[in-house]
Amino acid sequence: MKTMYKKLKDSAATFSGFFRKEFIQIFRDRKMIAVLFFIPLMQLVMFGLALTSEVKNIKLAIIGKPSPITREIEQRTLESGWFKSAGILQYDIDNPAELIISGKAEAALVIPYEGLEKNFQGQASAVNAGYFYGWKKDEHGKPAQLLINAINAQRAQQISAYVSQILARIASERGNMQAAMQIETKIMFNHYLETKNFMVPALAAMGSYLVIMLACAMSITKEKETGTMEKLIASPISILEILAGKTLPYFIIGLAIIGLMLAAGTFCFGLPMRGKLWQLAVNAIALDACALSIATLISTIAKSQQQAMMGCILVLLPSILLSGVLFPVSNIPDAFRWICYLNPLMYGASNFRNIILKGGDPASFWLNFAITYAMAMLLISMAWKNFKAKLN
Repeated sequence: MKTMYKKLKDSAATFSGFFRKEFIQIFRDRKMIAVLFFIPLMQLVMFGLALTSEVKNIKLAIIGKPSPITREIEQRTLESGWFKSAGILQYDIDNPAELIISGKAEAALVIPYEGLEKNFQGQASAVNAGYFYGWKKDEHGKPAQLLINAINAQRAQQISAYVSQILARIASERGNMQAAMQIETKIMFNHYLETKNFMVPALAAMGSYLVIMLACAMSITKEKETGTMEKLIASPISILEILAGKTLPYFIIGLAIIGLMLAAGTFCFGLPMRGKLWQLAVNAIALDACALSIATLISTIAKSQQQAMMGCILVLLPSILLSGVLFPVSNIPDAFRWICYLNPLMYGASNFRNIILKGGDPASFWLNFAITYAMAMLLISMAWKNFKAKLN
């Protein structure tokens, strides 16, 4: 009995020593403490204040001649808190769909030339189905039409419901519920409202960004941790050759991941491919260059693979949540939205969606690519300078 008691006591003392030692080791590492406590707080702030699945900040353009009803529709949409006005535009717009393609509006309510007064008085003609993007003054008897950017299927459905609800309320106040039916909804870019068309392009960008950042940062840090980095420095190899040799394999793997995921999305899930392959390639190159540069910067700061992994998580968590991959950027409050504009993943994912679903609208494509490329050049120069300084 005494022997067993002694063994338990020794085991407890041993465990207590290891327990205290581990806590002391953790709290000696200030970087690890910052990561351990900052990540949960960051999640709390993001999910509590910044991120929401509620559909709001919708840019709505109303196309039609100014009238009491068009002004009332605009006022009601703004008062609802769901919409931001893109203005009441005249009929000199040849193709209202261009507002959606260019991103100037997320939805466009096209009002018949004779206005909605007759509709709300119960004198509207029968609904004439079909597209009528180009409006002419001799086109009468048409119902109102709602054009919606449906890249995000759930958001598109909610926009349609919001507009119908507002029009129904106005019609009800004017004593004609039938008028709410005089509207045609035209879905653009994602006609069947499939969520996979929205998610797959962004997941390809996110998957490549995440994998190569983690793998590259931990690989470089492993060389430092095991002491082989000193051997590389002592060998007749330049710093540029060391950096290129450590990062280019992951760069190629990142491009392969994007290609594989997009090919699987196209052939297995029916993802439409409306843009050019060269657009996908140059966008992927710029995005992966950003990821590898960030990984190199993290590896120059971290002293162990554990620190490198936690540093990558610290960067990746806000990058993914504030990229528009899972939550629309337009829903994020202004106080946090500025962070999104510093995030290469936001521009990369947005450009993949633009290329695949919208056919690579030149204005959107070149703007997103230029910003991603500029960020890549800045990050590459910072990574090179820091990596060279650390090795020296």
